[in-house]
Amino acid sequence: MQEVAPGIHQLFYDPEPRSGFAAANSYMLVGREATALIDTGWNRPEELKARLDYLQRAPHTPVRYIIITHRHGANVGGIDAIQKAHGGIVVSTPVEKRSIDDAIEGRVDLTVYDGETVNLGDMSLEFVHASGHTFGSLCVFLRERQALFTGDNVMGEGTSVVNPGQGDIGEFMETMEKLLRYRARVIYPGQGPVVTDPRAKLDELIAHRREREDQILTQLKSGPKTVEELFRAIYTDLDERRHNMARNQVRSHLGKLLREGRVVAQESGATYVLA
Repeated sequence: MQEVAPGIHQLFYDPEPRSGFAAANSYMLVGREATALIDTGWNRPEELKARLDYLQRAPHTPVRYIIITHRHGANVGGIDAIQKAHGGIVVSTPVEKRSIDDAIEGRVDLTVYDGETVNLGDMSLEFVHASGHTFGSLCVFLRERQALFTGDNVMGEGTSVVNPGQGDIGEFMETMEKLLRYRARVIYPGQGPVVTDPRAKLDELIAHRREREDQILTQLKSGPKTVEELFRAIYTDLDERRHNMARNQVRSHLGKLLREGRVVAQESGATYVLA
């Protein structure tokens, strides 16, 4: 937990790092008049204590906003404890509000729309609707620094997971194109290290998704395939702990291709063929 740029603190708790798995980041933005927190970490005693201890000792103005990028436990877990200790109103997109309300003792106090802003005195925060990792994911653009806080749409290393029913691959790719238009100088991701070349990273994520899509289409050229057959053909060298996530990525890509009419489901959705 440290100040990574003037007034920008990166908070994460990772006592037992695992290869290929990064801890959840949250951020404290300290403005001249007010402070905003972006995400709150897991609801785990040791992690909550570490974050609260840091908030207690790190100088900051009054906490006015607790901004939640999306509904997952690594992002909402610390809301109640942090709000009780430091105040602040909970902010999310309208799409995420119900899921976040269900996960915490309190509630989302403010839902924000694409392009709306709040001011911390010398920091202007623009809210960016960013459907992809989840349908209601939110990014925050710190205008004065040209800095993007992306939640789990962008990881410091590797790629984001887009699970069927929670997010959408097609919308994820549209969001990456949208984020490119902000011409950010730096990205503060939901997991992993700070991204110092945003354009290269966003281009990489778009290219990766296009490559996965092409791999699925190439596999289907030889005939009908199940999700399992596509997974085995494409993910040939993957940590076993990530297998279910990878299967879901295949399902998500197939969902996009089905909607576009490029793939057809057969046998009640058990197999897929080229349209």
